[in-house]
Amino acid sequence: MGKLLLLLRLEGPLQSWGLRSRWDVRDTGEEPSKSGIVGLLGCALGYPVGDPRLEELDAQLRMGVRVEHPGTRLVDFQTITGVLPIASGGVRGSPDDPATVISPRAYLQDAAFLVVLDGPDEVLRRCAAALAAPRWPLYLGRKSCIPTRPVLEGLTDAYDSIEEALERHPWDWGGRQTLKEPPSTLRIVVEDPAGEAIRPDRIRVNPARMYANRTVRVGHVPFPGEAPQGEGGATACT
Repeated sequence: MGKLLLLLRLEGPLQSWGLRSRWDVRDTGEEPSKSGIVGLLGCALGYPVGDPRLEELDAQLRMGVRVEHPGTRLVDFQTITGVLPIASGGVRGSPDDPATVISPRAYLQDAAFLVVLDGPDEVLRRCAAALAAPRWPLYLGRKSCIPTRPVLEGLTDAYDSIEEALERHPWDWGGRQTLKEPPSTLRIVVEDPAGEAIRPDRIRVNPARMYANRTVRVGHVPFPGEAPQGEGGATACT
């Protein structure tokens, strides 16, 4: 028996995991952000935006991500018209003469990720139960990004660490039939205090909605083999 871990599968036509979104520009990272995953868990648990429990949950969990399929980047240009706020605190436009802004919004198309979470057993079990019966609808970074499969892969004690789970857990992606052959390696991003890469995605509850930095280690693992078609590979734990 290994360490209890919580496994998530994130798949959908569109995902968007913003790291530096400000004002009318909405970006996306190449993999799910820590703030996005904690926010997803918050939706399942019924925690509203700004709830101090989100920051507490962020601190309790360590996260690893494996890119099952990177997808392709899409930028959608959305038009916003009305009386719009500006950085100085004022507004642009009026009801009689509305202002218009073009807002570029980035997404990942047809991407798929395995997310592995480590933390106190009772926290992982509470999150798993909430994902199985979420309080609010779940989405992949933005409310318009709906998952196409259950987010909860399961709880497992088959591995001793996040790193081992990312190396050994069977690969799965709903669009696997479109590939001539599976990839030889998979990219991973693991939360690590000694990591050299920085992600500005740790939740801090404050009026400005500013985030703290998190260090991660980026690498690759050999292809671990496929899960049976239509089946996840997690071991159920009670």
